[in-house]
Amino acid sequence: MLVAFVTNGAGPFGLKVLSERGLAQAYQSQYLFYWYLGGFLFALLALLGRGGRVYGREVWLGAAMGACSLSGQALTGMALSHGIPGHIVFPLTTGGSLFLVALAGIVLFKERVGSYGIAGIALGIVALVALSVG
Repeated sequence: MLVAFVTNGAGPFGLKVLSERGLAQAYQSQYLFYWYLGGFLFALLALLGRGGRVYGREVWLGAAMGACSLSGQALTGMALSHGIPGHIVFPLTTGGSLFLVALAGIVLFKERVGSYGIAGIALGIVALVALSVG
C-alpha cells in the first residue's frame, strides 16, 4: 500500500512536468509506457519473490485495473497538454476517482459504508477542496 500511495502521486507529477516544459505532445506516450512497464515489472518481481501462483482471474482483473489507470493518466495528460490548469485537472481526476470507487463499491458490490468510510470519503472531499482553493 505504501508503494501504491507514493506512486499514485508521482505518476501525475511527471505528467505535470512534461506539460509545463512543453514536452507532453512529444513524450507523454513514452512516459506512460515506461511508467506502467516499471509498475508491471515491480509487481512481477514481488510475485516471483513470494513464489505465488497466478490465476487467470487475477491477470484479467489486474489488466482491467491497469487499463483504467492508464486511460485516466492519458486523459489527465491530454487535458494538461491542452492548457487546462493543473489546479483544475488534478482535483477533478482525483475527485472523479474517489466518486467512482465509492459508487462502484456501494452499487456493484453492495458494500455498506460505515461511519469510518463516510468520514474517509468526506475527508477526501475536504482535502480536494482545500487543495483546489489554496
